[in-house]
Amino acid sequence: MGNDSTNIEPEKASRTSLKVLIKEGYEMLEYVARHGEMSIDPRVAAGIHQARQRVDSKQWNVDDETLLLQCYDQLAKQIYPVTLESLKAVKPQLKESKWTEPNAAKVITWYRRYTVFTLIVVLTIQMYYLFGHTLTQALTVDIQSLNDDPTQWDPALQANYQLLSYWNQIWLMGQKLALEPDPSGKSVDPSVLFSAQLTAAASVLQMLQNYVLPLMYGLLGAFIFVLRSLLYQVRTLTYTASREVGYRLRLTLGCLAGMITGWLMKPDFGEMALSPMAIAFLSGYSIEVLFTLLDRMIDQVRQTQTTSSASSRSPD
Repeated sequence: MGNDSTNIEPEKASRTSLKVLIKEGYEMLEYVARHGEMSIDPRVAAGIHQARQRVDSKQWNVDDETLLLQCYDQLAKQIYPVTLESLKAVKPQLKESKWTEPNAAKVITWYRRYTVFTLIVVLTIQMYYLFGHTLTQALTVDIQSLNDDPTQWDPALQANYQLLSYWNQIWLMGQKLALEPDPSGKSVDPSVLFSAQLTAAASVLQMLQNYVLPLMYGLLGAFIFVLRSLLYQVRTLTYTASREVGYRLRLTLGCLAGMITGWLMKPDFGEMALSPMAIAFLSGYSIEVLFTLLDRMIDQVRQTQTTSSASSRSPD
């Protein structure tokens, strides 16, 4: 009895695997039937149908299994680059008499939500930067000419100075920029406080311009590339869950690409000069171009070093 039960288990597992292949074969046949540019090979359809009829009977043999595998292989080649994995990821699946949302729809929702969130953050930081930049430009005056009494300053200068102090309070988390009085106990000179406010604002603007904004624009470019790729893959039924890893890595590389352009590049394309933020966005959108340029620069440096080493070793 023990040997009989041992033989039954592998047989049941084998039949279960065959039933899965037959079910997937029908799914591929359905896709071919719905696709206007494809036609069903009658021999393939007959082979899948015959396999379903014979799999539970005692007439199943090696020839039937070989025919099923050949039909399955022919269908898989016919629908490529669409695969069963991509069909299951894009199309709703019927489970327990209920249609479940496909994985691709959940992924698109996630990326769409965070793309909008990133865009709002970028616009907020950009507006904050532009407002601070406008104020610092308006307050670039000769500090020595300022009167010790702030109430005697020009009204426009007073207004811009007050706005700049409020602008600085945002990145100071609501705190005011205060300087300690000198050892004699005399209060801080207004011109010194004016200079401190201006210097602090200029430092924050430099940080936003060189680091934060390029990083955010690179991330936004990567998000938009991912959304466009997802749109194409869902439309062509080629999206698979394994692509998700590549998309997450691309977001990280998009941030790095944006920062690299802020550090290294000052592009000027003839009459069309692009801002650093636009270049950071383009780098995040097409990171392959940026890293190809970096690889070429490294290769040129290596070739230069090799040539220099060879010339230094050669006899005079």
